[in-house]
Amino acid sequence: MWRNKLLWAIGLTAVVSFGQVVSAADKGVAAKVLGEEIKYSDLEKGNRLEIYQAKKKLHELQNAELREMLIDKLIAADPRSKGITVDQYISQFVINPVAVSNEQVDTFIKNRRIPQDKINTNLKEQARRYLMQLQVGEQIDQWLEAQVKKHKVTINLQEPLEPRFDVDISDAAVRGGKNAKVTIVEFSDFECPYCQKANDTLYMLDSIYGDKIKIVYKHFPLSSIHPQAQKAGEASACAQEQGMEKFWIFHDKLFDNYRSLSVGRMKDFAKELSLDSEKFNECLTSGKMANKIARDLQQGLELGVESTPAFFINGRFVRGALPLENFRELIDQELAQ
Repeated sequence: MWRNKLLWAIGLTAVVSFGQVVSAADKGVAAKVLGEEIKYSDLEKGNRLEIYQAKKKLHELQNAELREMLIDKLIAADPRSKGITVDQYISQFVINPVAVSNEQVDTFIKNRRIPQDKINTNLKEQARRYLMQLQVGEQIDQWLEAQVKKHKVTINLQEPLEPRFDVDISDAAVRGGKNAKVTIVEFSDFECPYCQKANDTLYMLDSIYGDKIKIVYKHFPLSSIHPQAQKAGEASACAQEQGMEKFWIFHDKLFDNYRSLSVGRMKDFAKELSLDSEKFNECLTSGKMANKIARDLQQGLELGVESTPAFFINGRFVRGALPLENFRELIDQELAQ
């Protein structure tokens, strides 16, 4: 088996190595086979997210290198740089560090929500050095920006275009403004602690933006590590069958009890929340909603979702239970368009 794989790899390398000269007419064409063209755009259809992330990482590396090269060249153009190193020039003519106060250090640590028992003199000094580095970096960036304008530097390096994904929400649970300008689609798992945390954030966004946003729930049970997630998803879908409001009430109940879910408890929740217990129990026991959960899961995989929670804000991918401020920044960008 390993030999066949090796031969396949060698053969593929040989195919790719041939035909290094590409005519202008073939630009954008990755390969031709049996009279048909395979375009570069075709290669991105199934993995747009991974390709964008790779392009973004490449851009970050190129941007960092470009920054260093610009700094070196602009410093070299200054007569004051003769006979001194770049670091010496920066120390003398670019930066003027200001001492970081104890209050700034304490605020930085507090904002990072570091447990009190982890805070000590060593940690505070690390935070102080980090804040000093940030300050120096900001001063260098300000100098560079001024020099770029002064010397009319042309920069053509562009960020890769962020993809927007179409997410099918035709049978999903929805709350919020019917005609909201911003739609937040969440792929989630009822046994996921980070999803429970994200749920709190989404309700805060509800209170801030009201009908300006719409929130959509999609199922992405990580059954290999969360054994009750599949059935919890089915249970919420059974609740949705009795009304959208019932879904969200049941949804919140599941997250409130995400550490101790079981089919028996889910049936108890339905009774407690005044659902039609007989109809709910029959729905859950029969597994009639399993295909619905599977469709959501498959769609998430096709979109590039690998973990929960994952979000699509007007089609823009966001991974993880980010702080409220991160969501607000994206939402505000979308509302401003």
